[in-house]
Amino acid sequence: MPKETKTGIIYARVSSWEQVSNTSLEKQVRECASFAERNGIKIIADPFIEEGESAKSANRTQFQKALSFCSKNKPAYFIVYKIDRFARNQDDHVVTRTYLKKFGTELRSVTEPIDESTVGRLQEGILSVFAEFDNNVRAERSKGGMVEKVRRGIWCWQAPLGYTRLTKGGNLVIDDEFALYIRLAFEEYAKGVYSFESLAKFLEKRGLRTRKGTKMYPQFIEKMLHNPIYYGVIDMWGEKHKGAFEPIINEELFWRCQPGRKGNFHSKPHLSTNPNYPLRKLIICKLCDQPLTASPSTGRKKVKYHYYHHQKQGCKAALSIPKETFEQNFIEFLQKISPKKEYEELFKAIVIDVWKSNYIKLDEEHQRIEREIESLKIDRQKIFDFHQDGKYTDDEFREQKARVNEKIHQKELLRDEKRIEEFDMDEALEYCFSFVRNSAKTWVVLGEQPAMRSRFQNQIFPEKVYFDGKKFGTDKMSLVYGLNRKKRVRKTNLVTLRGFEPRFNP
Repeated sequence: MPKETKTGIIYARVSSWEQVSNTSLEKQVRECASFAERNGIKIIADPFIEEGESAKSANRTQFQKALSFCSKNKPAYFIVYKIDRFARNQDDHVVTRTYLKKFGTELRSVTEPIDESTVGRLQEGILSVFAEFDNNVRAERSKGGMVEKVRRGIWCWQAPLGYTRLTKGGNLVIDDEFALYIRLAFEEYAKGVYSFESLAKFLEKRGLRTRKGTKMYPQFIEKMLHNPIYYGVIDMWGEKHKGAFEPIINEELFWRCQPGRKGNFHSKPHLSTNPNYPLRKLIICKLCDQPLTASPSTGRKKVKYHYYHHQKQGCKAALSIPKETFEQNFIEFLQKISPKKEYEELFKAIVIDVWKSNYIKLDEEHQRIEREIESLKIDRQKIFDFHQDGKYTDDEFREQKARVNEKIHQKELLRDEKRIEEFDMDEALEYCFSFVRNSAKTWVVLGEQPAMRSRFQNQIFPEKVYFDGKKFGTDKMSLVYGLNRKKRVRKTNLVTLRGFEPRFNP
């Protein structure tokens, strides 16, 4: 019986428009095609090539086309040059891989050893984490520059309606054509006789349109009226700063249009999570599949008692559990799942091995690019020499110089993209395990930093944690915690730890 032919597709991507003209895409496609040939994989579609889009999210044009193709044609393999070409966000990586699995499609990387074995999946998880880490470092550097500008009162994004820019990178200036309508919108709404819908119609009759010429919608009016940029305040990343540009309206008028809010420049932002109930919405009832909520109850002596409880009181597992009891049992749950020493050492050894292997490859690639840059600089010096000797006219000199400078620029971009941060991996891993080694203690200590505690919870549990009235469990935990439990998992759709049953006294 003839062996069934394995099929696959190729996906390639560069991360910025400046690199579109570079050979990076050609190399990726060439190497992916060679990989397919070596492994007996038949490519059944033209390569899906992403020119100049970041992998920060999965919402990429060619990437979505590739996923759609997989859903209809069910190729065996989705081939990329590197994991970070696939995704630089671990959540997107996991979700997309799960989506592809529905069609029997597995991910393959030309430069990294991943497959469906236990070690292969571990390596894939580690590489996806490093891809996200690298992306976050880049994002933090970019954001750092923007934060400094914002603190100086400079608006860094597209100018809102009513403002414009006279120069690229310059600060906002009032756009007289639209600012008149913006003032009118605030003044009319402050009278208290308009809804967002009626105000949109009022402004439309007077000729207001968006910059694209489309009509005003109530949602746009609502967003505009709540935007403090119009009274000269930039509200970003939890910070508020006075803008170094002329406001369209005054602060008093702005606050008159904010029902139920006082004109306090330092008003506290609404919190999406309540620091008093850190497990609210994280824990899901196993029976009704609804998140547990929490609230205080006032006793006869006007003393408040805090409870976690169901949103659906009709659920058979509905309970009101004292906050201290519930959180103490969650702490015990964290103690049980904290990585044991043997798995910690195994995890560290694998990570360091993969890191060293990739570091050597990247360092070699970096040196190769540096040699190419030096060669191009020698060529550029020859151009200057030829011009000085009269072998090039002025026009030829400028043309040749521009051409080689562009090549140098492209190589430098490629070099910078491949550059990796040099740090002590042993020290980095030890720092990470200082948090996860005793997860229960870390969770308690982070109680003083609610945002950090929430992030810590999300790192441990990429999906929700179930509670069946007696014990906690989860279908999935992050990689380092999952390793600790591989030999202890029972055959059930709810992963729980043997012998761990929190005792509640509702």
